[in-house]
Amino acid sequence: MLTIYTIVLNGMPYIQRHLPEFQKLKIPWNWRIVEGVTLPVKCTRWCLQVPDKYHKNFVSVDGTHEYLESIQGNGVKAYWQAKPFAGKLEMIQEALQGVDHGVVMEIDADEIWTADKLDAVYGLLKEGDYGKAAQFHCNYYVGEKKKVVTREGFGANWYEWFRAWKWGPNVEFISHEPPKLNVQAPFVPRGVTEAMGLVFDHYAYATKEQAQFKQDFYGYKGLVEGWEELQKTSGPVRLSNYFPFLHDKSVADDC
Repeated sequence: MLTIYTIVLNGMPYIQRHLPEFQKLKIPWNWRIVEGVTLPVKCTRWCLQVPDKYHKNFVSVDGTHEYLESIQGNGVKAYWQAKPFAGKLEMIQEALQGVDHGVVMEIDADEIWTADKLDAVYGLLKEGDYGKAAQFHCNYYVGEKKKVVTREGFGANWYEWFRAWKWGPNVEFISHEPPKLNVQAPFVPRGVTEAMGLVFDHYAYATKEQAQFKQDFYGYKGLVEGWEELQKTSGPVRLSNYFPFLHDKSVADDC
């Protein structure tokens, strides 16, 4: 069984792109979504409180909630509650209740995989030790026609994009950022998975609405203005000139 979990608040438009791919899978699967507002505690305590404009009764206001209501059943289970969650880790624990075998994947609302790649990820880990993980590269979008092209730094740090684990009895997450389990096991590094073609598309900063939320939630002052200026550029540019919170040498280029 492949268990996919997603924690989300306002996941449009990308969250609608997952289910059609999951329905093409050749393996047993289920998708568990937990929707809602989190408090800035534990591994995400550095974040800010989610402003009221982004939720109504602690669920999404962009159509995500109605979409989740419409797809319940047939392998899809969505959960929400009328109060904040005590951090993102609590949301994940809710999503994975009762899961004690198979392969678990984190797929965020803006992370897009194709069915053939998900089948391959499952095959890679299904016979591994409990806790065995796989790390990936992603195409990290910072605009509709702009993505990160550097291989280390923003969107491509050495510790990022662990997204799949061999699950077992009593295995659980002890951290969400970064994702970390209560067991130690070998992992398949991103160079290996990339050679297998297992790269996903991550539309993290693809829209102005995403930039606005990250400015409000993470406290990235000036991000929206910088994002708008970035969209006017042509060719490779240093991202730190547009994203004020960056201090590395990451480069974005046209795509």
